[in-house]
Amino acid sequence: MKKLLFVFFICAAQLIQAQEVELGVKGGVALYSGDLSAKEFGVYFETLGPSFGGFARVNFNRALALRFDLTYGKIIGSDEFGAAPERGLEIQTDVFEAALIGELSLFTVGGRTTWSPYIFGGVGIFRYNPEGLFDGDYIELQPLGTEGQGIQGYEEPYNLTETAIPMGVGMKFVFNQTWALGFEFGGRKLFTDYLDDISGNEVNFLDVLTNNGTIAATMSAPQLIDRENLDINYTRGGEFDDWYYFGQVTVSFFLGKGGGGGGATGMPCYQF
Repeated sequence: MKKLLFVFFICAAQLIQAQEVELGVKGGVALYSGDLSAKEFGVYFETLGPSFGGFARVNFNRALALRFDLTYGKIIGSDEFGAAPERGLEIQTDVFEAALIGELSLFTVGGRTTWSPYIFGGVGIFRYNPEGLFDGDYIELQPLGTEGQGIQGYEEPYNLTETAIPMGVGMKFVFNQTWALGFEFGGRKLFTDYLDDISGNEVNFLDVLTNNGTIAATMSAPQLIDRENLDINYTRGGEFDDWYYFGQVTVSFFLGKGGGGGGATGMPCYQF
């Protein structure tokens, strides 16, 4: 078994070495979609956050590539621009994502300068930590249990590290077989509905107030805090699944022979 593992890693290393490898950086904007999304398309520009990162891409041939991404993005959402302004919620969270992404170029056109539209998909993990605006400052929401997390009969606190499925489209230009410029837009299918700290679970305001405290209750439903009857059941949201998106410009440089997707003609490997 040890010999097989050794040969596997040697083969993998030689295969990658034989391909065209790029190292690059990227930057652009991050966009949130969920229960605090802007109601109108034009208002989305009010909730754009920055994004940037780096990547390594392995080009197996002109059609197929595999890349490893590290990306940061700032996600912003607010009822001020949404369909339920009376709810009064506002969140932000930093997102740190690591992803393994496959690319499929649809075609390639050109000579010394080539351009290729592509689609991509993969799998990633991301770290987030939603914060809400309270008394002029942003505070962490997950420890508060705004939907009764941690109270008997309610869910446990949600995880701050989750899985994502990146998918999207891009355009890549290769210049002089040495460097490349790209434009890419993609979304992330998430396996959590707590990117914005809001789900479709039913909550009792008095339960949250009594067990998790005044701040938790205020951040759960600020519109209810001044009511006389606090024994109220409600849902904070849950109508829309949470997504985040990156729109970015990429710049990369080829290592070794370069060329933008020629790839290797064979698979070098040790023989038994």
